[in-house]
Amino acid sequence: MAMPTTEHVRVGSYATLSWTLPEPGTREFSVCNSETKTCILHVTSHNDVRAASDKFTSRVRFIGKVSSSGTGLFRFVLSDVSWEDAGHYKCYIGSPESWGPIIPDCGQKLVVQGCGERYTGSSGSFTSPNYPGNYNRGLHCTYIIDAGVTLVTLVFEDFSTNDVHDFVKVYDASNSLLVTLFGNRRGYIVQSAVYYRVVFITRHRGKGFKAVWTVPTTEHVRVGSYATLSWTLPDPGTREFSVCNSETKTCLLHVTGYNDVRAASDKFTSRVRFIGKVSSSGTGLFRFLLSDVSWEDAGHYKCYRGSPGSGGPIIPDCGQKLVVQGCGERHTGSSGSFTSPNYPGNYNNGLYCTYIIDAGETLVTLVFEDFNTEEGYDVVKVYDAHNNLLAHLSGDRRGYIVQSAVYYRVVFTTNPWGVGKGFKVVWTGM
Repeated sequence: MAMPTTEHVRVGSYATLSWTLPEPGTREFSVCNSETKTCILHVTSHNDVRAASDKFTSRVRFIGKVSSSGTGLFRFVLSDVSWEDAGHYKCYIGSPESWGPIIPDCGQKLVVQGCGERYTGSSGSFTSPNYPGNYNRGLHCTYIIDAGVTLVTLVFEDFSTNDVHDFVKVYDASNSLLVTLFGNRRGYIVQSAVYYRVVFITRHRGKGFKAVWTVPTTEHVRVGSYATLSWTLPDPGTREFSVCNSETKTCLLHVTGYNDVRAASDKFTSRVRFIGKVSSSGTGLFRFLLSDVSWEDAGHYKCYRGSPGSGGPIIPDCGQKLVVQGCGERHTGSSGSFTSPNYPGNYNNGLYCTYIIDAGETLVTLVFEDFNTEEGYDVVKVYDAHNNLLAHLSGDRRGYIVQSAVYYRVVFTTNPWGVGKGFKVVWTGM
């Protein structure tokens, strides 16, 4: 029976590709996708078959039977199939890097089916199936956004799924999970990236979502996550400058010798990581990660000539604005109060709220007048100005008094399941 020339598979499942190796056998060849130029298998000594790169070590499993002379059945399983895997897999003589001549009659075409699409470009939009009508049960949709080298921001303008079993996961180019979304998350902004893989899985029915992506003039990030700030350095390059928040006058990075980039102070050594590409003349892409973002990090980051303490002039067109979002607030003064979201009604699942109390030089005392959360799972942590943990609260803790301080950072996190009434907090001067 002749082997099929095309294999059809759905997004998210696995594909079994198979063909009979032509005679005479070839001592060394590579199996590569002729459309994407991605090699997945490398064959040496006629029948020693291995993954062509670390990327496919866990995704490709060879199950064929090749003789010591290089003939027989060449069969392998490719798991976790995405739209990017579609194409014609052919055999090329030599190593994956050599791109030798094609071996005739050696290979098979893979057609990927299912909901989802692949997009390129710096802006666009997509929706869940049937939107704004209800999506169906049993979906496994994959949407790819590949903006090349352009940094873009993905926003879910509308988002409503049935429950925790119908969810969206967003990954970046390194397969790092950026966010898991379910329930009502209208207006959610995903941290900026050059590539997104959006996976939508359902067990029930619901409205779904509409998502858009654009080039950010402003970087949006949620409290507690990390921000990627990025801009192209103006030409000609500047030998020495500092990157500082123009609102808070806090400097993050110090650049010397055009491209030697370091944290501007010990405070940011563990929080800032430079990932850009600056030339020896000081031009190129200036990009860095700021982790554990708080409300205090919000502001316009600009480039100032000279060292962090010199107060040099601003370099035009060098910098980006950071907007911090999420539940929580920043408070000043010697007295006040705040509550958890929806209080005295129940708070929502999946929260990460940060409340800042900055009383300047006034010593204040923080009191949880009312407190009720899901025991052990929905937690409030209170820190002082030196990041010392002052309190860890969960369950019923009405009337809890936190030791006095001039500054508090109150972090409220909730899990995806149970909820509670939440809390009311007051603080007063001593």
